[in-house]
Amino acid sequence: MSDSKQTSVTPSSTLAYLPWSVQILMIAAAAALYRKRGGFYYRSAAAITWLLIIAAYGMAASLILPLFGQRKLINWTVARLYYYCAGYFTAVSAVVENEANLETGGPAVYICNHQSSIDVLLMARVFPKSTSVVAKKSIKYYPILGWYIFLVTLSKAIFLDRSNRDSAVASAKKAAEDIHKKDTSVWIFPEGTRGHPREINMLPFKKGAFHMAVQAGVPIVPIVIANYNHLYDSKAKRFNSGVVPIRVLDPISTEGLKDSHGAVDKLTTDVRELMLNALKEISPPALSKKSE
Repeated sequence: MSDSKQTSVTPSSTLAYLPWSVQILMIAAAAALYRKRGGFYYRSAAAITWLLIIAAYGMAASLILPLFGQRKLINWTVARLYYYCAGYFTAVSAVVENEANLETGGPAVYICNHQSSIDVLLMARVFPKSTSVVAKKSIKYYPILGWYIFLVTLSKAIFLDRSNRDSAVASAKKAAEDIHKKDTSVWIFPEGTRGHPREINMLPFKKGAFHMAVQAGVPIVPIVIANYNHLYDSKAKRFNSGVVPIRVLDPISTEGLKDSHGAVDKLTTDVRELMLNALKEISPPALSKKSE
């Protein structure tokens, strides 16, 4: 009587024999089913994974789209793909008010409040066509937001070195010139850095965006992302699913304004006040430390 050897088959060993494409589909399906129940680490991993995938697309798009005369669509397609893919798997989305205000009929300076690295997911929903990003140099090293700007804003994002005033002024002046030369808009976070997400407030605005708009003679389009501390807080390890309101304010003309300190100071103050009022109107009550 001969002994027969029995081979035990486990789920993991069975999975190993499946084609890699099937394995990826199974993982994606599991992630999709889990998207509304996942927590901080799951959603953070999903956001970063899709960032890397879309970055690869962005590099390919930067080579292909210019061949068809569509260079202006590189950043726009990258942004929208990231919003829909990462947004689906994190179950985070945005509802936009006054989206028609994004269309100005020409170049503009888009300014937006800045709360956390998750802004990249939300700004991707309203990022306009033919637009480049202006950001401080150090933002290249920020997780998610910096990687996105550095890897996939291939229409030559402008990084300002604020530790070197002459360099920053020269870069901002060149950006104003490029607005007309390249018929392109720019996107700027005028706070210069992330604000205080536990408060419904904004940091003081840097004046570079406003000098740039006045020098170029183009409108300023304020974009306000509601406070979303109830959904995301890296310190509290909170990353929930939900919907975030975004309001696009009416374009503000800079026609006839002089690039003087007095005029730009008033413009900066007035625009910040408009954005802060909108932020308070569309935001839910901010979470306090005691309520966490």
